[in-house]
Amino acid sequence: MNRREYIKNTALALGLGVSGVAFSEIFIACAKDAKLTWKPVFLSPNQAATIAEIAETILPKTRTPGAKELGVPQFIDKMVNDTMDAAGKEKFTKDLEDFDEVCKEKYGKNFVELEPAKREAYLLELEKDNPRSGMNLWGINLEPDAPKPTFYKTVKSLTLFGFYTSESIGKNVLVYDPVPGEYIACMPLKGQNAWNE
Repeated sequence: MNRREYIKNTALALGLGVSGVAFSEIFIACAKDAKLTWKPVFLSPNQAATIAEIAETILPKTRTPGAKELGVPQFIDKMVNDTMDAAGKEKFTKDLEDFDEVCKEKYGKNFVELEPAKREAYLLELEKDNPRSGMNLWGINLEPDAPKPTFYKTVKSLTLFGFYTSESIGKNVLVYDPVPGEYIACMPLKGQNAWNE
């Protein structure tokens, strides 16, 4: 083999090696893209997938439906889109990116890529480290001196709100009485479910 053929073959092998790495990165990037069964209104598909996994980790499927099954991630996406101003939306997405970055620094993977046990451990750590935020009622801060809610606490409160206001939980888990009877002040509650109205 002469020098010209050697250089040509080396360049060809190097090109295939580089393009192989490039192709594998493309396939890995595609694999990391969210596989959603719904189209987010505000969040990107990857952000929506992260929110979905956070919600499902907070409220997994047990005897009752899980957060994903009840459409809680869609509820959170719509609530952020419909109730937050531009600054609030920007802060929410920035905090979501920070949440994932901290997860990546701690575990070497994004939240979506973690095993369920590590997801739970990460959220439990955030639960322990973040103080209770102030009480709000219809946007009015009732405890002005209390710390502002963290990203995790915001997502957790939206998750619980979406879960408990869903039709399925209202009708099948909580006591649903659209036309209540007479008011009985001291009625014994013999282990019945909580009321949803």
